[in-house]
Amino acid sequence: MNQTSRTIHSQIFRDIQYGVVVALPGVIAIGRRPADVAFGVGLLAWGAQALLARRFPRLPKNPLTVLLVAWFVVAVCSMCNSIDPAASLHGLGKLLKAAGLYFLVLSTVDSRDSLRGVVAGWVIGLALVVGDAIWQMASGRDLVYGYAITYMLDTVWRLTATFSHPENLAIYLVSTCPVAVALAVRGPRRWRGGLWLLVGLTSLVLLFTWARGGVIAFLTEMLVLAFMLRRWAPAVLAALTAGVGFLIVPPSVEAWAATMPSLLYQLTEPERLMYWQAALNMVRAHPIIGVGVNTFVKAYPHYRIAGDHFTEIGPYAHNQYLHLAAELGLVGLSVFLWLLARVLRRAVWRGAGRQDAPVETIVGAGLVAGLIGYLITGCLESALFYGKASMTFWTLVGLCMAIDRLKQSPHHETKRL
Repeated sequence: MNQTSRTIHSQIFRDIQYGVVVALPGVIAIGRRPADVAFGVGLLAWGAQALLARRFPRLPKNPLTVLLVAWFVVAVCSMCNSIDPAASLHGLGKLLKAAGLYFLVLSTVDSRDSLRGVVAGWVIGLALVVGDAIWQMASGRDLVYGYAITYMLDTVWRLTATFSHPENLAIYLVSTCPVAVALAVRGPRRWRGGLWLLVGLTSLVLLFTWARGGVIAFLTEMLVLAFMLRRWAPAVLAALTAGVGFLIVPPSVEAWAATMPSLLYQLTEPERLMYWQAALNMVRAHPIIGVGVNTFVKAYPHYRIAGDHFTEIGPYAHNQYLHLAAELGLVGLSVFLWLLARVLRRAVWRGAGRQDAPVETIVGAGLVAGLIGYLITGCLESALFYGKASMTFWTLVGLCMAIDRLKQSPHHETKRL
């Protein structure tokens, strides 16, 4: 293959890789298998174009490489305590997939133009999910899979869209919406009206998931975004969302809340307290490296507390930090927290409130707010361990680190959107 042919084929694979990353938010919303297929295609295209171009990524120089390797090593060591080696091997595969997705996104977003395309895909993916949720609200079933509206307390309906579960839908909305808000506040004027409509519908759909963690995360991330952008609009959106939320609370929910002894019980339904206690029992039994990667559900019956009716197979911990500590011990949790600290330290960039703030700074503020919202939902959900939610997280991390790299580029310019 001559040099010209090699260059042409390399560009074709590069375009495929870019197309996958642009489409990824929408594909994640469609389903885990389509997302896995898209990820596989993108990964193959990335490898093929690197071979043809004879330019290989310098992974050792990446700020997160050492931490990702350390996380994987801890996971391997945790298999010493695993009660299901096959499940743990599958868990190692999940970690490799997470790292691969992070590096794929990071390597794709290498210019302002590629960032614009990915951000467009991010907003379109959000619009598709919200549109499907509105359809489900009107017809009773989502348009893609025909998922029916779910119910709590027998009468209160909850939206799921393509995610089949309200909590997963809430995680996605909380993670992706802040970018749309940032663009609505500081983006091109011709798009602001449409973006504000999308944001308003997103907040409404989120309320009708009745996901307590999701709503708390949304309100918090909007306040964070208002601070970073130095604009009141996100804070006003948070206030309006909270006000509408109070107005639409059904009487059955108010009656249920009145039976709970405290706000903690209202947030945790007290079943979550049982899950958390089982997770803490796992940490006490194996504090260093945990009970084994990807074995929380398998190990749950052995660590449940008295009165817990989950005897055959346990649930997720409904707290991603306790879940991680249970499976990988305090060492694994420390590595994860260190990784988060490094991402946030690099991603939080001053100047998002300036009138002349560049595109990557505005988008970066939205991504940071989305990441913070994701981390808050993780206090009540094992978000990091749900397939599509995990892919959303690593896409967020990859974009945050890509923007950090763009802002530190010697060719960085302060251009508006």
